[in-house]
Amino acid sequence: MMITAVAGQRGWASQKEFDRLLNYYLSERDVVNNKQTALMKWRQYQKDGQWVSDANSATDGDLYIADSLALAAKTWPKRAAYYHRLEKALANDILAYEYNPTTKVLTTGDWVDAKSHYYKLMRTSDVMPTVFNQLAKDTGNQQWVSVKNQMLDRLVDLSNQHKTGLVPDFAWVTADSAKPVGANTIASKYDGDYWFNACRVPYLLATSKDPRAKKVLNKMMKFFAKQYEVFSGYTLKGKPILKRKNAGFSAPIFYAVNHNRNQGYDNLFNSEMSIYAQRLNQNDYYGATLMTLVAVEGWK
Repeated sequence: MMITAVAGQRGWASQKEFDRLLNYYLSERDVVNNKQTALMKWRQYQKDGQWVSDANSATDGDLYIADSLALAAKTWPKRAAYYHRLEKALANDILAYEYNPTTKVLTTGDWVDAKSHYYKLMRTSDVMPTVFNQLAKDTGNQQWVSVKNQMLDRLVDLSNQHKTGLVPDFAWVTADSAKPVGANTIASKYDGDYWFNACRVPYLLATSKDPRAKKVLNKMMKFFAKQYEVFSGYTLKGKPILKRKNAGFSAPIFYAVNHNRNQGYDNLFNSEMSIYAQRLNQNDYYGATLMTLVAVEGWK
């Protein structure tokens, strides 16, 4: 939806195409405690020849959908009221079902509640300051400003813990602290490393004007600028995990340097743009999606 909304601004996609994706989202909204929500079920796939949908939402996906609705309202103003109504409903349910009032941080999905072991878990790719600002503006709910402040503060905590400035996929958080999780906490043995969630952080911070976002971004980007080549994943101390390139890591870095010139890491522009000289990998939806999103957003 986000790619299509951005493409729509450039005249490369139609409102009809966006609405087809919108209807898909509307048909796959999650149910919590027998109540229909505006949150989306996180995955649909084929099983035994039938399409099935996994219950439970993913907070990052819900935030992207909300942001795409905000952008669609600007792109196709005749239907803006409808898009904004859906955006507000989704934003409200994110705060209702994907938020911890003690830590004041978004949880990873609606499957996490106060009784869950993961209630104080934060996914660094859920830290989206520009999206939080947009939701605060469109909904009039200043709680989104509080979410932005709290989650950026926790991201700064994580950035300060290593000279590299790298942040992990997941962290344990309190109201005033954060620490990386250990291996195999929730998704993989790389949960506490700069891996396939944290790789989105440069993209998510790239256009934020908040000084904390800029501080975190500049520190990690200067680490990447000193590397002979940017590889797929790093320990927080800066040791490469997989010594090969992946669009999921390169595209966010390319986007970040493109929007933040003369900050000490301009050399990354050409090195990370090299992924666009390759064919789109049809077997890597994650890398292909990030690569396409950055491409349609364009570069200077």
